[in-house]
This record gives sequence, C-alpha cells and structure tokens, in this order.
Amino acid sequence: MIACLAALTFSQATAARDLPLLPQPKSVIQRQGEGLILAKDVPLNFSDKTLAPYVQAFMQDSTDAGRCSWKLVQNPKDAALTLKIDRTLPTAYRIESGEKIEIVGRDPQALAWGMTTLLQMIDVKTMNPNSQQSHVPSVTIRDTPDSEYRGVLVDVARKYHSIDTLKQIVLMCRWYKINYLQLHLTDDQAFTFPSKAFPKLNSSNQHGGPTYSEAELKELVAYADARGVTIIPEFDIPGHTAAMIRTMPELFKIFGTKPYEHHSTLNFANEKVLNAVDTLIGEMCEVFKSSPYFHIGGDEADYSNAHQHADFQAAFLKHGLSGNASHEIFRLFLTQANEMVKKRGKKMIVWEGFGRNKSSKFPIPKDVTIMEFESAYYLPTDLLDDGYTVINAAWTPLYVVNKHVWPPKKVFDWDLRKFGRHTTFYPAATWFEVPTYERIIGGQVCAWEQPEYLVFDHLRRVVPAMAERTWNQNPKITYEQFETRLTETDKALHILAAGPVFKVSGLMQNGPDDYDIARFEDSIEVRLQADSRNLTIRYTTDGKRPTPDSLVYSKPIMIDKTTTIRAIFTSLNGKKLAALRESTRTFYKDVSGKPNLATGKPVTVSGGTQGPQVPEFAVDNNLNLGSSWWASPSPQWLQVDLQKVYSIDKIDVFPYWDGRRYYRYTVEVSADGKAWTKVVDKSENSVPVSASGDEHTISPVSARYVKVNMLSNSANEGVHLVELRVWGR
Repeated sequence: MIACLAALTFSQATAARDLPLLPQPKSVIQRQGEGLILAKDVPLNFSDKTLAPYVQAFMQDSTDAGRCSWKLVQNPKDAALTLKIDRTLPTAYRIESGEKIEIVGRDPQALAWGMTTLLQMIDVKTMNPNSQQSHVPSVTIRDTPDSEYRGVLVDVARKYHSIDTLKQIVLMCRWYKINYLQLHLTDDQAFTFPSKAFPKLNSSNQHGGPTYSEAELKELVAYADARGVTIIPEFDIPGHTAAMIRTMPELFKIFGTKPYEHHSTLNFANEKVLNAVDTLIGEMCEVFKSSPYFHIGGDEADYSNAHQHADFQAAFLKHGLSGNASHEIFRLFLTQANEMVKKRGKKMIVWEGFGRNKSSKFPIPKDVTIMEFESAYYLPTDLLDDGYTVINAAWTPLYVVNKHVWPPKKVFDWDLRKFGRHTTFYPAATWFEVPTYERIIGGQVCAWEQPEYLVFDHLRRVVPAMAERTWNQNPKITYEQFETRLTETDKALHILAAGPVFKVSGLMQNGPDDYDIARFEDSIEVRLQADSRNLTIRYTTDGKRPTPDSLVYSKPIMIDKTTTIRAIFTSLNGKKLAALRESTRTFYKDVSGKPNLATGKPVTVSGGTQGPQVPEFAVDNNLNLGSSWWASPSPQWLQVDLQKVYSIDKIDVFPYWDGRRYYRYTVEVSADGKAWTKVVDKSENSVPVSASGDEHTISPVSARYVKVNMLSNSANEGVHLVELRVWGR
C-alpha cells in the first residue's frame, strides 16, 4: 500500500533527500517509506490513446538518460507507473509515489512536465560494473507554472543548425520544462523555410547550410510536441529580408531610392508583397500547426528612403498621409500582418520594433504580444502602461550572442519585471523595472549567431536559471540550492542529449561579472570521458564535425591557443552511435590581463574624417558608439603605430553596429610601414555587425603597424570604426 504522508514541507524534508528538481515544484511532500525500486522493464499503463506519442517519448528519453527502461502493460493493476489526464485538476500535474507511482496531468503537455519531474528525481545507483538500480522516493508533488510562456530562441537563419541539433535543444527544453522553442527561420543571410509558392526564396542562402524540408520540420514539430515543447516559427519581416530581396528583387525590393536602395527591407506598401506575405504565413502555419503563436519579427526595418518610391507615395495618398509618413505605413503593415495571422487561428508576436505613438492613425492592436528585447523603441514600462501583453526577452541577461553568455547567477538574480539593455559589463546595464507581473506572460532566452556546435553548450548555462525564475516568480529556493541541483540535473541532461564529458584543468576563474566562457592564460589539459567502457571517443580540434575516421582519444589534449574541441562516441567498429551524441567546448585563450597594444597609440587616416568623430576615438579602449571614428566617402583607412615591433596573434575590429548594417574591410600589418601583409579579409562580408564586434585570431606575426582598410558600409557611403584592439607580446 502507499505509505502514509509525512507532515513535512519540501524544505523541511532534507533528511530523506534534497531532490534535484529544476524548476522547483510548488509543493513537494516527502512521505514515510522507502519508495520504489525500479528494475529493468518497469511496467507502465495509460488508457487515453491520445497519450501514445507522449508516453513513447518518455520511454525513449528515460532509456537515453540512463534512468530506467519501461514496458507497456494493459492492466492498470499490473503497472508500477500509471499515467492519466484529469482536465479538472487544479494544478498542472500531480505525482503520487510510494509502492507505485501515479502521474496525473491537466492536459498532455502538463503530463509531459510531470513525467520529466519523475525522470529528474529517479536516483540511479550503480551496484556493480554490470548492474544498477533506480530508486523513486515516496513523495506527493503538486506543481504548476507561474508564467504561461517560458521560451528559448535559436537563430537558424544566420547559422545553420541541423535537425539533430534542434532535437538536442528540444531535449534541453523538455528537461527544464521550457514550453516554447522559437525558430528564427528567416533573415538577411538565409530563408530556411521550404516555400512551395516561392521556392526561389531558398536559392541564395549564405549561412553555410541548406534549407529545411517540409518533412524535416513536421517531424521536428512532432518530436517536440511529444515532449511538451511547442515550436514557434518566426518569419522576420519587413526588415531582415535581404535573402528574399536577393532572390526575388522584382517582387520585394524598394527600387530607385537615394542615397541608397534598401537591401534588407521589403516593399511593404506594395499589394503584391502583402499577398506574398499572406501566402508565406499560411504555409508556415500549416507546418507549425501546434503553435498558438506566430512571430513576424517587426524589428529594425530600415525604411529611411522608402517615401521616395511610388508605392509609398500611393499609400500616403490612399490613407490621407502627408510628408514622409513611411513610419505610418510600417505600423499599418503590422496591423495587416496581425490579421493574416489571426485568420489562421494564431496570436501574433513581434519584437519591440515600433515606437510609442498615441496619435498614430494605425495603432498597434492590443492583441499583439510584444517581445521586449532592447528597451529602445518602446520602453517596457510604457508598453505595459499602454495595455500590451509582454514577453521579457531583455538583452541583459537573456541574450546569448557569440561569447556573450551571462553566468547562471545573473539570470537567477533576475526577475521577470526587470528589463536590462545591452552591456558588456553587467553593473553598467540600464535597467527598467515594473511594479507587477501583470501582462508579463513570461520570458525567453535568445541564442543569436551561435555556431551549431556551440549552441547547446551555451544555452545549458542560462536556460535552467531562466526556467526556475519563470516557473516560480517568487524564488522557492536559494541560489546555493539551485546551484547544487543544477550540478545533478546538468549531468543527467548531458547523458540524455550530449556525448563525451569534458574534464579540464587550468581554466581561469570567471569573475561575477564576466561572461560564462571557458578561458585560460597559458595552456590547459582537456580530458574526455565516456559513460561506458564499450565506447570509443573520436574528436577534432579544428572546429569540424567529427567522423568515424577522426582522431581516437587516448590521452589528455594539451591546448595553448583558442581551440574548439568537438567529440563523439563511436562503437568499437568505428560506427557513430547517434547524431545527438556529440559534445563541444571552445576554450578561449584570454588576453584581458595583457594590455591592448593599440590603446592611446598614434593613428593616421586616409582622410575624410567627419566632424568631431576623430581617429583617436578608434583607439581609446571605449566601446561607446559615440566614441568612434567616422569618415566619408568610402573607402578609407586607419593606421595605428604600436611604436615598436610585437608578435601579434589577435586583432579585434568593432565597426559601428545598429543591428542591420554590415561593413566590408581588410586588415594589414607591417614591421616597417612599407611591406604589408594582409591578415584579415572581410571584403565579401554580408553579416550585420553586432556589439560583440569581430574577433580575429591570426598566426603570430611580427608587426609595428596595423592598418584597417574600411571598404564599404551597407547603409550609406560612410565608414565608421568604433574601436581597434591589438593583442600580442
């Protein structure tokens, strides 16, 4: 029989075991009794046939995580685990565990959360090299999230991510009860959705990967749905659309404007473009059927010169607008897109990309959900005061961009009511805080521009803390308790979704305000460990995907420069076991303790300096956009004299960033100012600049002079260099 209840709250019941559960359930009552020992092929029963995909996913993930194996039985009396749906349940799910286990969910997704809680609390003990036991304690758990939206975004347009990698991220979302995974499917670099109406859109992807097939995406949606994770598509319009304009300029481009033509903003005043957008939204909604949301981007649209075009002039006349009213047509476009989304039975999400304008002829409808990320166009305090529903996706601390990964404590100390602007130094962030959670429906971690092989490693650092703080708006545990549990849940997630384990000695200790990346000063030793004696590890150190022919790991790997190690498990005959069984880490050689050789050194330029934006601003070690060198027209160059010869191995270039423009440039070095060697070539670049700038690690070269040749800027005829950093010894 089920053991009787002990009159203990979760925090009082630590004598039995502090269960490693994240996010922390609302109520966990530990009961008297030893609980249940799970042997091989534990009997499981469910009666609702609609639960079949959820149960199959649970059984697969339980086996892959090394928790225990299950078998289906027809008679509930024979089952050690029973799964049920009760739509009258006052909480999301309930678990009763004693001599048997019962999980009841309010709906299939909530039941999936309950099954994940069970997986987390299964205690696996190895009894001998060939045997292990799994134990489930006697508990009663009642749980429900405080926030209805708990999301993760993955940018698959700027950097291609295979379906296998996306499944890996789905497993992470499942593990921490993240219920939405947003796919940034389109941007300037690529259009990754397989349109049947406009197949040409997929013909000029520049992100290094193919377009997804419809079958792949539908299979991914089903895979995620079965794990309680809903995939939201993002069709980023009308800005960030260079891929569409490259392939079909005759339809999408705003032609003939001066001083430049818009290369990445749709002609959203054109009726044919609106019809095309409507068709594409319909196609995407058909593939992502389970999502209640559709994200249409809506940020950083550059329509500065659009008023010169006949279509915009006609729109001004039609709607009784005077002067340059392109901003009003932009707002009209958002309302039109909202109707396209609503007629498919979905809610529209947009980035905070429109401004506060109470006198606008085209107010943005209040049924549009706003994803607040920058606190620049429309402050979160104003959005909420004006009655909008908001998702907190604040750059600080929820953005993961390149090496920008805040440590878990920064996210744990955050609150849904706090919105932080971008900063490279956490205490310097500008914060906006609102008094209540009203109309803030949740939060989202956003991974931008992440190489496929690093995205899982970077996300697992911030997602658990975000999950904890959105599931429980008022903290249920201390950070110390969270950190202890994270150690256990991360180990289990690694077994479920990753490959070899990294053991590293020699890493630097990150400070409380440093990004959470692996850094070292001189050299480190990296060991790779398998979770089975029967597996072989193969690895690469050049960033390329390992294969069954890659190096076999046999001894510690010594590293003395920034290096990415990618490792997989293979069987003894060299065959790769599964696509998900890869682990990757990048270890960065840190030069922050050494001086930036360019700071304060003499600079010369080719000419054309604009106003007060003097060349010295490019070497003042200041990343403020106002402290930058401007010159016009392009091309222009800036040269710094380091005043003696150094062995240079790294150069960082920070062009002006606004989220949409890109720069093309080269970097040359010289020991004598006469003979020059090109060490960086970005002359064909089309990737927009971010606040992280461009980091260039080069083969050590002796040089006194460093010259940046600024070739062009996609936004106008000028060039703008915020900072040049040179590292060496």
